[in-house]
Amino acid sequence: MGDERPFASVVSLTYNRRENLRALLSALRLQTYPRDRFEVIVVNNCSTDGTAEMVRNEFSEAKLIDVEDNLGTYSYRYGIERAQGEFILMIDDDGLPARRTWIEDVVSRFDQNPRLGVVACTILMHDTGEVAQDSPQMLAQGSTDEGYPCPAYNGTGVGLRACAIKAADSFYPKHMFHSWVELHLCTQLYDHGWETRLFRSIEVYHCRASGSVPPAQSYYGLRNYLWYVWELYPWPLVITETVHFLGSRIKASISGRIPLGLLTRSIGHAFAGMREPLRRRRPVRPEAIRALHTMRGMSS
Repeated sequence: MGDERPFASVVSLTYNRRENLRALLSALRLQTYPRDRFEVIVVNNCSTDGTAEMVRNEFSEAKLIDVEDNLGTYSYRYGIERAQGEFILMIDDDGLPARRTWIEDVVSRFDQNPRLGVVACTILMHDTGEVAQDSPQMLAQGSTDEGYPCPAYNGTGVGLRACAIKAADSFYPKHMFHSWVELHLCTQLYDHGWETRLFRSIEVYHCRASGSVPPAQSYYGLRNYLWYVWELYPWPLVITETVHFLGSRIKASISGRIPLGLLTRSIGHAFAGMREPLRRRRPVRPEAIRALHTMRGMSS
């Protein structure tokens, strides 16, 4: 019976990707999960390409939230705060469920594990079908059914337990705009005892061109990683991780993988704006950081 299934919220953040969003909303109409047991929320990040009009005219079942400025991933908070579901499935406007059972598959994993805070999905490139470079990392301990421990999800497609994220000290902070916000949230969830697991068979397509710059090597990726460390790492791990990060990125710049100008600009802005992450400091347990390092294949 459809009424017996948990209620879920599908939240999508969009900015000037009208056609991508149209494809996503059309795909959500075909999901096998009972239609009266999930809602669709679209957060419009001040698009100028007619996105809002398209949603109103063609997808009246979707709840549209218009944001006055492009606030990056922070705007996801507006959708999360309005969501009524026990589980919140977030999918970017350029994401696309690989199967019609996506919502059903995510919800069923939550039903099986009451300590599961995050259902991370495998991210595939839509143009090639290959696993994306930034698909979630995982620790090879687990199974297809119970999932594999992973340090963070990819926001292209993910399931979140509403009570877990709403109880987090901080999520999707405005000053970060985007990049590393997923790890920022998962670090807090892990510290609070929630599990973050990757389910390799639950797949979401990322509809961007293969070969794009990896987020970790972008301006926001370089800047925000330091802000993430400065806010959540305990002393003295703040120092050791900062030194390790700077050293590895300098080596990457010398080898030509990161342009020197981009590196100096992003790192310079990180230090110039360090007051905000330091003001917000909520250090987690050292054991949590070490466990996350293991999942990320890093030495502690």
